[in-house]
Amino acid sequence: MRPQRPLPGEPRTLLRIAVDALRLLTMLVLAVLLQTTLAPHVRVLGASPDFTLLAVVCVGLLRGSEIGAVFGFVAGAGVAVSVFGPLGLSSFVLVIIGYFSGRYAETADTSSGFAPIVTVVVGTVVGVLLSTVMQFLLDRQVPLGFTLTRVFLPSLVLNGLLAAPVYLLARSWLREEVRKSVLPA
Repeated sequence: MRPQRPLPGEPRTLLRIAVDALRLLTMLVLAVLLQTTLAPHVRVLGASPDFTLLAVVCVGLLRGSEIGAVFGFVAGAGVAVSVFGPLGLSSFVLVIIGYFSGRYAETADTSSGFAPIVTVVVGTVVGVLLSTVMQFLLDRQVPLGFTLTRVFLPSLVLNGLLAAPVYLLARSWLREEVRKSVLPA
């Protein structure tokens, strides 16, 4: 028999915290592996799925702003180290996305099925814009027309389509099942 989830005011035990951290670590490793091994080989309309952005948004929505920001930083650093990219660029972008996804979940009603889709779409817009600005500041030549038509729009569509299934998987992985009590008839 599995123990029930603690009530909102109840203290969490060390075992529950360790299990939650292990689940987050597993999700982090899986997102970084998918981003660095599978995503470069999958192209839909010229864009690759951004599994780390999807994972960061899901963690932000399910765990809050602080954990979302830390998860975004570690995920961005993991991807940058894995692909030998510039350290800090993707971490910065994913910290911003993770933090504001968590703030959205803390201040708005996320029970709607559209909340993860809207958050992923806004996160994709913010991510592409911040990445483009950072590339410009690093003095890398990135044509605006190419970025808009070949990166931004296809990424927006692809991440928006993947948002709901990835959120459902993340929610089932990161949350314990809520037991429904059977009322006598």
